[in-house]
Amino acid sequence: MGSYVYSACQKASADYTKLVSDIILAQQATPQLRTALEEASHQPSNEPIEYIDYFVSVSKQHLNNIQTTIERHRYLTSDVQYLTHHFIELDSRLSILNQQALEAQQRPELIEPLLRDAMEISGSQAWFYNQLLEEIHAISLQQRLVMQRLSIAVSVLLVLMVSAAITLCLAVIHLHRQRNLMYQLMLTDELTGLYNRRHLVEVAFAALTQAQRDKAPLSLLLLDLDHFKQINDKYGHPSGDEVLRQVSIKLRQLSRPSDTLARIGGEEFCLLMPSTSTHDALQVADRLRREIEANKLSDLDPHDNPTISIGVTTGNGGTLTFEQLYSFADKALYQAKALGRNRVESLLPPLTSSSENTDKAYMQSLIS
Repeated sequence: MGSYVYSACQKASADYTKLVSDIILAQQATPQLRTALEEASHQPSNEPIEYIDYFVSVSKQHLNNIQTTIERHRYLTSDVQYLTHHFIELDSRLSILNQQALEAQQRPELIEPLLRDAMEISGSQAWFYNQLLEEIHAISLQQRLVMQRLSIAVSVLLVLMVSAAITLCLAVIHLHRQRNLMYQLMLTDELTGLYNRRHLVEVAFAALTQAQRDKAPLSLLLLDLDHFKQINDKYGHPSGDEVLRQVSIKLRQLSRPSDTLARIGGEEFCLLMPSTSTHDALQVADRLRREIEANKLSDLDPHDNPTISIGVTTGNGGTLTFEQLYSFADKALYQAKALGRNRVESLLPPLTSSSENTDKAYMQSLIS
């Protein structure tokens, strides 16, 4: 019984926070790398190969970090043993891809199939990371089951196993904190502390349902830092990360408690504003733009202080999906970038015929 209690406590108190953090970082990097590869297909001939080299380097780093962390957990290794060949296969495919990139430098006709192979590998990575997260989630549930069994055993042998009861209490507290931290990591962006895209989509679904029920407007703001790549190139990525953190703090301070602020990409943010008309959303957007422009960062030259471009759209009555609202806001943001940056542009969904009859006053306010 003592051996069983000791083994169960060791397994139940295992901390997988670092592993979950590594996997989530790798997951977040995968769509960014896919986007970079898609952009690379439209770049000059040497650009795609540079993207491939970066893709291989980052992917191998994430794989090595995850594999090293798994090896530190002797109880976890046996549970994910069936995924070992995927580690080997992905590492081998990345090495082959790197070799193909070297050959493509001499043979430009190989660049297109090289990009296809890279996109296919990134898809395999996304599947593999999802499998790992599901396995860890299942192990977490097994931990709770182990603790429940230990609780029954300790309640029966309370007098003989006082020390085991103390260990159980500590393990339960540790497990509870660990699960809360894992849940928080899945909902927030690690760098800025803002919500991530996954949580934003969940909140947007509920907000659209409420807007449809109340026949209320729902505004969406897309915010993107201007010339952020120049800050990274000039001051380095650590300074760029600090800029993102300070901008995030400023945006959070200026947002209402009812709004949902999320970081959805490298330097791109999204603000979901329930029960907010276009007129009010534009006022908020311009205030955000002016505050970011006036916010002086100590680590940067005053001439390099970041500005922000904002795209605004509004759905009325919850008739549009989140993807549709996002598309309109993204087009408005693109227009703001095209017109010189550091500005606010709006693009509204077309009104249906029924909306034209019932919402004339609202339409007039949008026009004005």
